[in-house]
Amino acid sequence: METTVMVGEKPKVTSKIANALGDYSKKDNRGVTNYIIETDDRRIIIAPAVGHIFNLDQVEDGWDYPVFDVEWKPVFETEDSADYVKKYYNNLKDQLQKADSYINACDFDLEGSVIGANVIRNLTDADYDQIERMKFSTLTRSDLQDAFDNLEGFDEGMTSAGITRHIMDYYYGVNVSRALMQAVRENDRYKTLSTGRVQGPALKVLADREREIMKFEPDPYWEIFLHHSEFDAKFQETGADRDKIDRLWQEEKAQDIFSQVDGEDMAEVTNIKINNYKHNPPIPFNLTGLQKEASSQFNLAPKKTQSIAQSLYEDSLISYPRTESQKLPAKLGYKTLLNKLKGQDDYEELAKKVLKKDKDDDMYPRQGKKEDDAHPAIYPTGEFPGSGLSKMERKVYDLIVKRFFAVFGDAAKRQSLTLTLTVKGHDFNAKSKVTKERNWFELYDPYVNVEEAELPGVEEGEVLDVEGFELEEKETKPPRRYSQSRIVSELEKRNLGTKATRASTIDRLYNRNYIDNDPIEVSQLGLAIVETLEDHAPDLLSEELTRQFEEKMEAIREEEETSEEVVSEAQKELSETLQKFKDQEEEIGAELVETIDEERERRRQLGPCNECDDGTLRIIKTNGNRFVGCSNYPDCENSFPLPREGKIESLDELCEECETPRIKVIRNSKNPYSMCINPDCPTKDDW
Repeated sequence: METTVMVGEKPKVTSKIANALGDYSKKDNRGVTNYIIETDDRRIIIAPAVGHIFNLDQVEDGWDYPVFDVEWKPVFETEDSADYVKKYYNNLKDQLQKADSYINACDFDLEGSVIGANVIRNLTDADYDQIERMKFSTLTRSDLQDAFDNLEGFDEGMTSAGITRHIMDYYYGVNVSRALMQAVRENDRYKTLSTGRVQGPALKVLADREREIMKFEPDPYWEIFLHHSEFDAKFQETGADRDKIDRLWQEEKAQDIFSQVDGEDMAEVTNIKINNYKHNPPIPFNLTGLQKEASSQFNLAPKKTQSIAQSLYEDSLISYPRTESQKLPAKLGYKTLLNKLKGQDDYEELAKKVLKKDKDDDMYPRQGKKEDDAHPAIYPTGEFPGSGLSKMERKVYDLIVKRFFAVFGDAAKRQSLTLTLTVKGHDFNAKSKVTKERNWFELYDPYVNVEEAELPGVEEGEVLDVEGFELEEKETKPPRRYSQSRIVSELEKRNLGTKATRASTIDRLYNRNYIDNDPIEVSQLGLAIVETLEDHAPDLLSEELTRQFEEKMEAIREEEETSEEVVSEAQKELSETLQKFKDQEEEIGAELVETIDEERERRRQLGPCNECDDGTLRIIKTNGNRFVGCSNYPDCENSFPLPREGKIESLDELCEECETPRIKVIRNSKNPYSMCINPDCPTKDDW
């Protein structure tokens, strides 16, 4: 009897596969549950991984750079926090020794291909023709059964592309990070710094925006408003450009116009412009689209949205979330999915509205332009969610379901109205937009975000009462800072990173103190890293090179280029860059150290001392302890304790109760919290 070992990406997913494929028995080994399915001629052992079992690491120990001699090692040998992986490694090793053939049943993407292939190829001497691939986009019983019944051959191109990406990320991330830290060490400082193939260009995008803001000089302008009892109208320049000019750039001209109209109490309606238009339904979610919408609706960070979506996927509630696609192919079976959703009380009526279109053979979703060869856009499977979802998981699930409904909806019918009021020969425009037929809006409530403002019914030639006029001086605004969701979208637009890594890249910039807050501000340290690399190794910040790399990954996937060719080229280019860097190590380090010291001191500052006149409260670390003390010590002995665990960040604000500084405490795997540093503050009464 032939024995086949199937590798699943996670224990939960492995269990779902077993349940989908039929009668099985369980067998525990080394604390890990395996699932065994037996037929007349085949024995299938379904064994779980737990994400990546292997990581890249240098072959020989050392801290020098560049390092290009790397190998795959068990992750528990390279990461102290990964000891839990050891039992999964040992179990997989035991099961694979029994196998005649293999199935990679990890997620069908680059990472899933790498996870499964690394397990099989590092723990066996399997040939490619002994390895099959399961391809699925949901963890529903029917999709998993179909994937098993239609196994594909070993995905050599995708696996090779994924492995190459890991090698390249290691080369750039480890070597350049070491170069930065070694430069700092040459100046007797120790600081964990990092950059990478995507991290560097991403930081530069943010730094460029920060520098635009810093250099921005506002220009004054003036606006004149007409106040009616039911609406306001803004001055509009007459002439050929009347629809473009509503700002007055000369104060003298603004004052002159205002003096002409101020005190007038009547205005004539000289023009009514009505425009009826369609507001098309939205397109299906890809991961970036979901992250952007979840940020807008729920204020969720992209990484959190990605985590929630992954959880919903593993619960069989939605399709695979890490997709670029904005298309829903007909083979999904729209009617079947909608009928399953109709069986859920929360969605019964909405599903019925969409299904009505099927009678007219008119049930087609609106599609976006982006495609993904591996997976369609995100959609709900129709499986019942039950009661186990968290509050936020339910919100994201609801958003995904209603977006799925909305893409089948008819365009909403909207109307814009512009009233032109004339006073002393000067025009003032009032504008409104209203919905005449809601259509897809009804399917996407409460997530529709459109302006609804209606003007009173008037006729041309009608004279209206005016309550008064107002002249306002304003200034042009600097470019907007990126929010977390906007920078993820921007990285996607620039083809930097992947759908799975963009959010974690931004998270890494936060962890390195290169960026702060949301909208994102680049710290002095972040700016220094960018400026240092611009001066000494500009290629490491190049978007073009990063995009070329992505193109090469696709070429490897399509088996048009080999991994060896791409890796060899990268080694050559990186070696040249790093040698130039090493030649200027001390100079580079001196530049960085100055900024590091300034940034460290800035982050220690919490605010003015509430005991003395000119002291500053600072975070002080000594003998493994930390507390807040005054910069005027020993003349001022004012001090406060700090929590033992967690990263401390200043909120740059004082407590309203006791006027001492407030801080944020960020803890691993726990929600951050804010607090006053004064233990006797009334805000602590309920702690």
